[in-house]
Amino acid sequence: MGSKYSMKKWQIGLVACVLLIISIGIYVLVQVRSLDVERLSDDLFVLRGLGGNTAVLRTDAGTVVVDSMTLKMQGELIREKARELTGMDTILLINTHYHLDHTHGNVAFAPGTRVLSTERTLSHLHALDAEFWQGDAASLLPTETFTDRMTLEVGGKTIELIHPGAGHTDGDLVVLFTDEGVLHTGDLMWNQYYPSIDLEAGGSVQQWVASLETLLRLDFTRVIPGHGDTTDRNGMRQFLAVIAQLAEIARNAADNGSSLEQTLQTDLLTADEGFKQLSIIIPLPIDREFVITRAWEETTGNFKRLN
Repeated sequence: MGSKYSMKKWQIGLVACVLLIISIGIYVLVQVRSLDVERLSDDLFVLRGLGGNTAVLRTDAGTVVVDSMTLKMQGELIREKARELTGMDTILLINTHYHLDHTHGNVAFAPGTRVLSTERTLSHLHALDAEFWQGDAASLLPTETFTDRMTLEVGGKTIELIHPGAGHTDGDLVVLFTDEGVLHTGDLMWNQYYPSIDLEAGGSVQQWVASLETLLRLDFTRVIPGHGDTTDRNGMRQFLAVIAQLAEIARNAADNGSSLEQTLQTDLLTADEGFKQLSIIIPLPIDREFVITRAWEETTGNFKRLN
């Protein structure tokens, strides 16, 4: 009897595990195939899904897409949703930086599509993500780059591309939709989320403050962050306050010779009220401890730059 009972428990456990895996798989598939749409103007839309926020702009010459999320399947959804919203094919794809949750959907767009990024972003794609960009994928790497600033006139719309300096990485650009008064920041701003700080790719908490101050001198009213809900200038100021406090905490730690353990006990980070971890299926390890640790690592030199 005992043996049969044990086998039955084992079988029940196996079935439960299989059902759990199937449920997780279905949930992930639903998330991957979901795109929420927010309309900011007659011609500008935000798409939200599994990855960084995507902007879609309708122009008289065709559609402009900013960032392409994480997977080819998502890129396909973005491409088709953009066409549905604008009635036109995508003629320009802009990547705000090199991370996979903003670039890997590129591969779903037509080969030969005009793709823009900063020079540093293209360098990071080649050096840090080279395995992905092989074969056909290579044709959707950035085909045009710039260093500091670039102005585009596309189908009656003016688009400013600005690289304000280091922050999230050393290659991030922001997109100013001049006619709409909207700024897409990529991951130079996270709304109500603790940000990833990619020191290995030239990111810098210390320089991030000046980069955000540069952005606040631009002419815009609304902000599309890399992650989180659409916000405004006040939302950017709150994010700047968090970054500024992190920079100060790290400088104090370096001046005082404080260990990481001591620095993590700080009570000087107060502007992050309401901030939370980003969850993509599961919570990512980007929390209060993470951002303080990265700030401390940068200022004390306890990290290794990759390229």
